[in-house]
Amino acid sequence: MRHDQGLTQRALAQRAGVPQPTIAEIESGRREPSLSLLSKIAESAGVAVDVRLVPLDPQSALAAAQQIGQRLTGSMHDGLPPKTREDGALRSALDFRDALRRLPREDLSLRVAAPPTLIGERRWDAFLAAVVEDECARKDLAPPRWTSDPRRFVRPFWYLSKVPELHTWELATAPGAFVRHGVLAAEEELESV
Repeated sequence: MRHDQGLTQRALAQRAGVPQPTIAEIESGRREPSLSLLSKIAESAGVAVDVRLVPLDPQSALAAAQQIGQRLTGSMHDGLPPKTREDGALRSALDFRDALRRLPREDLSLRVAAPPTLIGERRWDAFLAAVVEDECARKDLAPPRWTSDPRRFVRPFWYLSKVPELHTWELATAPGAFVRHGVLAAEEELESV
């Protein structure tokens, strides 16, 4: 929008009445603006923000992130141990992967285009981005830009197995997108049972 108007970050910031670093942080993805801040900036560039509520597609990356997050946090009274919650999160992630596999190429782009809210646990944010990037590669599509967000990578590597003897196998057989995101899970471990 700023480029279309021929504005520098400084000029847009002055029009909007915000500091120039705020514009830079938003553009780089380091900051998510509130709706009121986004409206203020957009209006200063001559456009308006139009917010519409639409039903959440249950097979979208947005819904998958929401479900994984819910599985990880659970409710305060469910009494599930962390291992059970992580197993549930993994099941949700693998179900999402299976759903993407069944989609025709043209539908995949629609289901993964919108950036999902961060789950808040870097390992799972990286896992979700790896699932989407891997499936896009399988269908010869460019992955959505949100999969390259630095918050969706984990270092040091996260091995899916807690058994150290399996880590070499996981590293050797993990799909490329998973390795790129720092999630070491063997292809076999990613298959539904």
